[in-house]
Amino acid sequence: MKKQRSYQPKFARVSEEMRRLAVLLEEEVLRWPDVSVKPMFGMRAIYRNKTIFGLLPETKMINRAGAIAYKFADKPQEKRQGHQWQLFDIEDESQISEALQILDEAYRKAKVHPSGGRK
Repeated sequence: MKKQRSYQPKFARVSEEMRRLAVLLEEEVLRWPDVSVKPMFGMRAIYRNKTIFGLLPETKMINRAGAIAYKFADKPQEKRQGHQWQLFDIEDESQISEALQILDEAYRKAKVHPSGGRK
């Protein structure tokens, strides 16, 4: 019987510049209603209520050091959580606006129904 391997993401150390850009993004998303940010494995997990929709690098990031991660809560759940994350590369401050647009879309799809269930 073949043993199934669990998904183990690779982590990359981030630069001081990427940390600075992540702080700018975090400051902006924390202004959105019902958003909180919590530490997670050297990253900052972004939640809308209890639904995670983004990851910002703090000391490391999954797969690529110059990226943020996001996922859409309305997509079907895969068995392996790590495969849901999409990455968006940020090279400099000029891409902050585009990164915020992507995080905004993920935020909107993380909306919780009044009954407490996810969309």
